[in-house]
Amino acid sequence: MLTRFEIAACEPVLDGKHFGAAGAYEQLTGSAYFAFDPEHRHNQAVVDLALAPRNAAGLVECRADIWILQPVDRALGNGNLFYYVVNRGRKGALSTFNLAEGANAPKTEAEFGDGLLLEAGYVVAACAWQADVPPESDEDFNLLTLDAPMAPGVQGPVGCEILVDEPMQIHSLGSRYHRPYEVAPGSEDQAQLTVRAELYGEAKPVAREAWEFTRLDDDRPAIHYAAGFIPGLIYNLVYTGKDPVIMGTGLAVTRDFVANLKFAADNPTAQNGQPTIARAYGFGSSQSGRFLRHLLYQGFNADEEGRQVFDGLQVNVAGGSIGSFNHRFAQPSRHASAHFDAYYPTEQFPFSDAPQQDPHTGAREGLLDKCEQQGTTPKIFYINSSTEYWNRSAALAHIDMSGAVDLAVPAAVRIYHFASTQHGAADLPIEANALPGNPVDFRLGHRALLLALDRWVQDGVEPPVSRYGKIADGTLRHYAALEFPSLPGMPLPRLHRRPRKLDYGPDWDKGVIATEPPGLGDEYETLLPAVDADGNEIAGIRLPEVAVPLGSFVGWRLRSEAQGATWAIVGLQGGWLPFAAKDEDRDACDSRPAIAARYRDRGDYIRQAEEAAEALVAERLLLSRDLALVARRAGQMYDWAFSQGKAEIQ
Repeated sequence: MLTRFEIAACEPVLDGKHFGAAGAYEQLTGSAYFAFDPEHRHNQAVVDLALAPRNAAGLVECRADIWILQPVDRALGNGNLFYYVVNRGRKGALSTFNLAEGANAPKTEAEFGDGLLLEAGYVVAACAWQADVPPESDEDFNLLTLDAPMAPGVQGPVGCEILVDEPMQIHSLGSRYHRPYEVAPGSEDQAQLTVRAELYGEAKPVAREAWEFTRLDDDRPAIHYAAGFIPGLIYNLVYTGKDPVIMGTGLAVTRDFVANLKFAADNPTAQNGQPTIARAYGFGSSQSGRFLRHLLYQGFNADEEGRQVFDGLQVNVAGGSIGSFNHRFAQPSRHASAHFDAYYPTEQFPFSDAPQQDPHTGAREGLLDKCEQQGTTPKIFYINSSTEYWNRSAALAHIDMSGAVDLAVPAAVRIYHFASTQHGAADLPIEANALPGNPVDFRLGHRALLLALDRWVQDGVEPPVSRYGKIADGTLRHYAALEFPSLPGMPLPRLHRRPRKLDYGPDWDKGVIATEPPGLGDEYETLLPAVDADGNEIAGIRLPEVAVPLGSFVGWRLRSEAQGATWAIVGLQGGWLPFAAKDEDRDACDSRPAIAARYRDRGDYIRQAEEAAEALVAERLLLSRDLALVARRAGQMYDWAFSQGKAEIQ
C-alpha cells in the first residue's frame, strides 16, 4: 500500500496559463512511499518479496519518484487520471498526446505542446516503477527511478547479451545506462562468454583468459574483451549475480499509486478531503506497453482491497510481448528482437487475451485470465505499428497457436494496427537522405483514440472497430507469401522475429531462472501484414501518408555494413523509400509509378491527403483539430520527396 507522499515542489505551469475550461495547472514532483505485506494475497505474485528486509511492522518498504500535472482547481477537471507508464525513467505523455518537444522536466510552451490533455481537464501523472534506472545518466536528467528492496544474500545466474554497432573492448553488464547486477565474489572464474552469428545460431565459447571483469568510469560493472567485440555478432555472458533487486515491486507500486489517487481522500489530487479521480486510464509505449500487458497478466489490476485500478488502457507498440519485469535478476530494459536479446523472457506464452493451449507444453492460459477471475478487466486498446509485426510478434496476440485462424477479440478489447508505420515516427527529413526513417506519425491517431476510449468507459459509446490484418481475408500472411515488390536497394530482411519456447529450468513457475542461457524449444508461428503493389500495408488504419503515398513506408530496416550482419533487422527502426519524381527518373527495377504520374501537382497531393484525413475524422480515428497539421505535413513531405528525384538505398 502507499503510505505517504512527499511533495518536493509544486509549481505553476507556464506562469498560470489557462487551458480552456480546466483553467490553470500546477506541476508537482516528489516521492511516494510504499509498504507491502508479503503475505497479502495481492502481493504474493511479487517474486522474492518475502526475502526482502522488513520494518518493525513486518512490511517491505520502498520509495518512488512521482510527477503530477493537475488543475489548480480540481473541480474544473474532467475526473480522469491519465497515467503514463514511464519508459526507462522518461515521461512521454506530453510529447505523445500534446505533440510537445520531449522533456523530462517540462517548463516551456514547446514542452507542453498544444495543450490537448490539459484543455480536456486530465490529471496527468507518472510514478517510477523500474528499479535499475539511475536518477541521472549521461543521456538525460530527471529520470524517475524506484528505490526497490533487494533480496540480500541471494545468488543466481545472470545473462548479459552484447551486440555492438561499432568495435569496442569494454561493455557494461547492463542494458544501456541501467545499473547491472554485481558479480558474486569468488564466482568470476565460472563465468562464461559465448559468441554466435545468428539469433538462435550455434554459440561458440570465448576462452576465459581472453576477457575479464572490469568497471566503467561511473563504477558500473563491465566486461573487457581485449580482442574487441565485433559489430553484428551476438555475445552472451553468463555470470553469477548477487543481491537481486526485487523488480516486481514496480508492478505493486504502479497498482497502489493509481489506486491511491483514485480512492484515497488524502492524496495530492484530492480536494476538500475528497478524491477527484473517477476514472483511471493508463498509457504505456513499447517497454511500458509490455509492462501494462504484464500487469494485466499477473493480476495487478486489482488493488489490495480487490478494487479495479485501471478503467481503460491504451497499450502502444507492445506487440505480443510482456517483459523481464518480475523474476529473480530481472532486467526490465531487455527485450527480444529479430537479431538480439532472444534469451530474455519477454515473448512467452500466453500471447493472446483469451485462453489458448500452448502447443509446446499443453498449458492453457490467456493474458486476461486473472482479470476475468477478479472482475477487473478494463477497456483495452492494443495499438501496433508495422515494426511490432516484424520485430515483436504482434500477430500472436490475435491468431491461434497454429497460425491458421484469426482469434475472436474479447468484447472489452480493440486492436488497431497503424499500417506501414515504424515503432515511433521519425522526423520529417530535411536534407538528402538515402533512406530516411519512416515519418508516418500515428501520435495523431492516439489523440483521437484516447477520446474514443474515454467515451467508451464513461458513456458506453462503442469505439471504432478493430483494424488489423487477418488470415481470413489474406491481409495477414506467412513471410513466404508476402509478395513484397522488388524495390531498388530495399531487400526484405532474411529473418523476422520468431519467438521460441524457452526453458529456464524447474523453478521458472516461481520466477526463478536456473538455466542460463535457457534451453531452446520449438518456434511459435508468426505472420506479417500483406502489402500492396507499392509495398505499403493493406489492412489497418491507413493514415494520410499511407493512403495517399509518396513512397514505400516500412517498419523495418537492415543493419549497415559498419554495423555488421547486414541481412538482419536493426533495432526498432523503419524507412521511407520515396517514389521517383517522374517516370523517366525511375530505376529500371522500380515498378512503382512516379509522383508526377499519381498527382497533378503539389496542390492536388495536399487535397487528396486532406480528403483521406477527413475520412479518418469521420471514423473517429483522427481529430478535426489536426487537419491543418496533416495538410502542412503533406506539403513538407511532397517537397522533400519530389526534390529527391530518386533515392538509392545505401
